[in-house]
Amino acid sequence: MSSDFGPHSPQWFSRIEAPERVESPDHVTWDVITDFAVVGYGGAGISAALQAAQDGLKVLAVDAFGGGGATAMNGGIFYAGGGTSIQRTAGVTDSVEAMYRYLSLEVQEVVSAQTLRRFCEGSVADVEWLQGHGVRFDSTYYPKKTFYPPSGYFLYHSDSSLAETCAAVAKPAPRGHKYWHPPVNQAVGFGVHLTEPLQHQAHLRGVAFWPRTEARRLVLCASGEVIGLVVIRMPPDSPHTQAYIHAQEKARQLLQKLPSSMPGFARLERKAERYWREADELQRQHGIVQRIRATRGVCLSAGGFIWNRQMLASHAPKYTSNMAMGSPGGDNGSGIRLGQSVGAEAALMERVSSWRFINPPAQWPKGILVNSQGQRFVNEELYGAAIGFEMNEHQQGKGYIILDRTLYRGAWKAAVRENLFPFMRLPLVLALLFQTRKARTLEGLCKKLGMPAASLLDAVAHYNRAAGGAEPDAFGKSRSECHALSDAPFYAVDVSASSTLFPCSAMTVGGLRVDEGSGQVLRADGTRITGLYAAGRTAIGLPSNLYVSGLSAADCVFSGRRAARHASSQTNREPASNDHGISVTP
Repeated sequence: MSSDFGPHSPQWFSRIEAPERVESPDHVTWDVITDFAVVGYGGAGISAALQAAQDGLKVLAVDAFGGGGATAMNGGIFYAGGGTSIQRTAGVTDSVEAMYRYLSLEVQEVVSAQTLRRFCEGSVADVEWLQGHGVRFDSTYYPKKTFYPPSGYFLYHSDSSLAETCAAVAKPAPRGHKYWHPPVNQAVGFGVHLTEPLQHQAHLRGVAFWPRTEARRLVLCASGEVIGLVVIRMPPDSPHTQAYIHAQEKARQLLQKLPSSMPGFARLERKAERYWREADELQRQHGIVQRIRATRGVCLSAGGFIWNRQMLASHAPKYTSNMAMGSPGGDNGSGIRLGQSVGAEAALMERVSSWRFINPPAQWPKGILVNSQGQRFVNEELYGAAIGFEMNEHQQGKGYIILDRTLYRGAWKAAVRENLFPFMRLPLVLALLFQTRKARTLEGLCKKLGMPAASLLDAVAHYNRAAGGAEPDAFGKSRSECHALSDAPFYAVDVSASSTLFPCSAMTVGGLRVDEGSGQVLRADGTRITGLYAAGRTAIGLPSNLYVSGLSAADCVFSGRRAARHASSQTNREPASNDHGISVTP
C-alpha cells in the first residue's frame, strides 16, 4: 500500500475522513477533555479502558454500537496456559516454556520471540486479572480433540498441540479456557461472560462510555502527534436515538439469522441494507459532532474488516465466499483506516483466519482431505485454522473428505447421538445429506467428482500403508488417527470454502503495525505516532499468522492492557477536570 493511500483513494471503502490538522491543542475548541480515549469497546477496548482506569487515568470509550464487539459474540474461549489456577484444579501440568514452544509453531515470526515469551509469561497473571474483575472460569476438563467443548465442559485442547508433530516439540496441555455460564443451547454470544464483567468493573472505576458514537477522524497537531478525535454521537436521551438503535439492531439481527455463505443470506442482506440506510439518515439529521481531546493518547480497538465486503475483496479476495465472523456492521475496518489516515502502516491485510473444522465428528479426520485433483494436502487432525489456511491459500478453497463405509456410518452416529451444540450438529447433518457423493469404487468416486483417479488412488494407497504401519504418514498424522480406507462403498464430503451448507468461517487478522513494547502505532519508516495506540484485531498481533481458539481474545486483553500501561506512563499535559473522565468546554 503506497504512503499516500488515504480517504481520497478509490480503494478506501470507509467513512473515515482525513484528519483534522491543527497547530496545537490550544487552537481547537474541545467539547470533551479526557486522559485516554478508546475507539471500539470490545475485548481489547474494554481491557484498555479498565487497565487505564486502574492506573489512575480518566477514560472515555466510544463504540458505534452498544459495546462488546466481536468478543461478546464469539464462542467464549480464552487461550491461557503456563499453569493457570484452572489448569491446576483440573490436575493439568503446564509450563510457560511448553506454552511458548508450542505457540512458536503457530505464531512464527508475526511477533518477536520476546513478545511471545512476554505473553506466555504473563498468561497466568492475565487470567488472575480477569478473575479479579468477575470473569468466571471452570476446570471441568474435556480431554479429547474437538474444535469446541461439549456442554458442561470448560477446559479443553483448543489448538493442534495433541498432534504428534506438535507434541514432539512441546508437551501438550489444554489451554482453551471457556468462560463459565449456565447451560444454554446457543451457537454464539458466550463472550459476554468476559465483556460484561469487565464493562461493569470499568464503569465502577469511572470509565465514561458513549455507545452509538462513531469515530470519524483523528485530530493531528503540527508535530505529528495525535491529540484527539472527532466523533458523531447520537444524543442518549433523544427519541431519535431510540429509532437509530432500533434500525441498527434490526439490521444486525437480520445478518445473524443465517451464515453469510448460506443460501438466502443475500436476501437478508438486502433487507438489512434498508435499516442501515435508515440509521445513516437518522445519524445525519440528529447526530452531534464532538471533538474529544485525549491528553495521554487514543487507542484504536475497533476490530478487523471481515464485514466490509468491499475492503475484503480488495485486500483478501480469496476469502469473500467464507462465512464472516465478528460483529455485523462492526468489523468494518474503521480502526485500521483511522490509523492509516494519519500515516500508519497496515500490513498482512491479505491474512484471514479461515476455520475448516472437521472434528466433530471424530471419524472425519480419520479419513483424508484432498483437493480438486485428488491430492492430499494437510494433516487432518490439525486445528481448523491450519486446515483452512492450507485449503484457501494453496488449494483454491477446494476440499473433499474421503471416507469409507465404516467412517461414514460412524459420522452419522456421531451426528445423531453425540452431545453436540445445534451450531455443530446442523451443518454436519446438512453436509452428510446434501454435499456427499458415493460410489462402489474409488475410481467411480473420482468420476462423480471430476478428479483424476490416479491421484486419489495414489493418496489412498500411501495412507492405507501408513495406517497399517508400513510407512510413516506423509503429513505426520498420529498413527491412532489413521484409518485404512478399504470398506466399500466410498464417500466424498464437499467441505470446500464455498460450501453453502457447511460454512467455512473467517475473520481478518491483518492490521496496523505497532511497537510491540508499547502498542504505539508505527509509520512505514518504523517511527512511532505519538498519542496513537492500537489493540486487538485493529493491530497485528499474536493470531496474525495462524489462529487457535481463544488466542484472539487473549491477545485483546494482552494488547489492550499493554497500550493502557504505556499511556499511563506518559506525561499528562492537560489533566481531565472531573471524576467522570471528561470535562466539557462551555
